Amino acid sequence: MEPVAVGLILFGLLWMAAFGFAHFRAVGKAKAAESWPVCQGRVVSSEVVVEESTDREGGTSTWYNPVVTYAYNAGGGELTGQRLRFGNYRSASRKKAEAALAPYSAGGTPMVRYNPEKPQECVLETKKPGPLYLVMAAFGLLFVVMGAFWAANG
Repeated sequence: MEPVAVGLILFGLLWMAAFGFAHFRAVGKAKAAESWPVCQGRVVSSEVVVEESTDREGGTSTWYNPVVTYAYNAGGGELTGQRLRFGNYRSASRKKAEAALAPYSAGGTPMVRYNPEKPQECVLETKKPGPLYLVMAAFGLLFVVMGAFWAANG
């Protein structure tokens, strides 16, 4: 089999494994957090962070990240966290990012779930991640198919 075909197939498989792992890890963490202890926190700040990137052709993409910074007491001291939920939660829609922040205005007192074994690991919501990582994993199939096609016709 040609090296290019092998490379495409391996790249596709690694791509799928990495994004699949990220998705199922986030799902597992969210499920585990459902049974973590809960304490009252205090929202220090709540903002939408805007990320802009430019591709090689000069096109731009804008992403909106809801970022909540909160303080809570666990493990014998005051800690801070920023995790809203497990998994990547950024949006191409500013309104969606703002909606995610709506319950967490500065000075608010949300309930914080924290890992009793590692109190610095915390989260505000235990909602399972959406399918973004799985969709990204599916793109790895394109590389596998291209590699197989290359092998069959090369």
